[in-house]
Amino acid sequence: MKKAKQQASKQLTPEQYIRQKARMLPVEDCFMTSDWEKVGESIVLVVRRHVKETYTIGVYLIDTFCLGLKDSYYYFSIDKIDYDNLLERFRRNESLEKISYNEAHNMIFGAIAFAEEAGITPSDSFELTQYLLEEDTEDVPLIEYDYGKNGEHFLCANNRLELNRYLPLLDKNLGKGNYHYIVNDEDAEYKDSMDWLENMEKMMERTASIPEEKYSYCHPEYPAVIRVKNDWLVSLFYDHRNACKLSEATVQKILALPHEELRIDLEQIILYETGCTCGQISESQWNTEYASVIIHCLLLLGALGDARSLPVVLETLCQNEDYYDYHFGDIVGEIYTYVLYRLGKEHLDELFAYLQIPGLYSYARYHIFPAVALIPFYQPERRDEVIDWFRKVLVFYAGRLEKQECCDGILVGLMTKDLLDLQAKELLPELKVLYGTDLVDTGCCGEYSEIEKEMLQGGDSDFRGSVLLDINEIYKKIG
Repeated sequence: MKKAKQQASKQLTPEQYIRQKARMLPVEDCFMTSDWEKVGESIVLVVRRHVKETYTIGVYLIDTFCLGLKDSYYYFSIDKIDYDNLLERFRRNESLEKISYNEAHNMIFGAIAFAEEAGITPSDSFELTQYLLEEDTEDVPLIEYDYGKNGEHFLCANNRLELNRYLPLLDKNLGKGNYHYIVNDEDAEYKDSMDWLENMEKMMERTASIPEEKYSYCHPEYPAVIRVKNDWLVSLFYDHRNACKLSEATVQKILALPHEELRIDLEQIILYETGCTCGQISESQWNTEYASVIIHCLLLLGALGDARSLPVVLETLCQNEDYYDYHFGDIVGEIYTYVLYRLGKEHLDELFAYLQIPGLYSYARYHIFPAVALIPFYQPERRDEVIDWFRKVLVFYAGRLEKQECCDGILVGLMTKDLLDLQAKELLPELKVLYGTDLVDTGCCGEYSEIEKEMLQGGDSDFRGSVLLDINEIYKKIG
């Protein structure tokens, strides 16, 4: 494989990312208002999951009686806590039911087509949010919904101004007498709902305004060719048919090799493949059938448990955003928590030294924290040691957060989730200093007052139960 030109990836704005990459993200969930046939309105949510374990959500406000797509907007790359909170808040105002992507797609495009019969085009916002949907082609199985009321367009105008806006279109395209209308005044519940949506949008705008650390890592020279003792491993890992899956028998066969020999082979493959993808990934690379080479090697190094491989693993965490999109998709968390816990749990100084490297990608740095936070769940006697380690990190960030040097507000916000799992109330003073800069992404865990309250109240965490520490179980999950 020819080495790709080494070049830092260009940072995309949320709008650019949605236009260029959103359709490459897997669809995680879809929801729709359950009583839409009765009320003639529906909210449709289409949720796509990022490699960094965050979610971009398209929200589509549908008038199934007449107007089609009235509005749409998005929440870009919010974390799991915010995603769950968002769904909860929607459910307070709407009766949502989980649906398939095909149902969501057909509801949206069907409503648009029905409105276009009356000369009504979708909201201008759809020019962007359409990219959170698949293209409307025959590849998406057709589902036919009944729009209108009794088969006819039925305009429910909020006021006379809105009525006067649409009547000429209805007359021209449908003809007088071929549609019906009523005029409703906006009620308080509707206004409350709109106020809530506006507040959520403001919160997301604030998150987007938080400055991120600029990626500037200068990597070493990586091997230009693969030199391994077991050539069959290369053939196995680069076969796209084995992407994200190896049978237990195959894993057992690999781990039966002399461990020192296997460790060196795996490290060499990782460094070679990293050299091929450490710069700007070419279009031909993106279009090549996926083979999870780095994933296989990392998981097997984790299974070996030899801490001498930790520097190579940390080198993979020094790469740019495209590297993680390309190699891991949406399963990066499962891989790194397992590997870093297995190799790094006795080497916290080495993990701390990695955090002091400037110019790294924050979502890569973050994977250190859940691995360290896992230690007290399996070794309770080490809790004080882990708390002291996190305190050292927080103190190190004080004064650097303002300069986005070795950290930024997104990283601190993400780390706070792991401190909540630890119920690390001992660290509240240090955490308060960072939140006092007003530079921490409060979209991750909320304002400092909320974090303090939750820590002081205490409670059990299910964090450990969500982490798999057996290589075969991980393969079953990601496969």
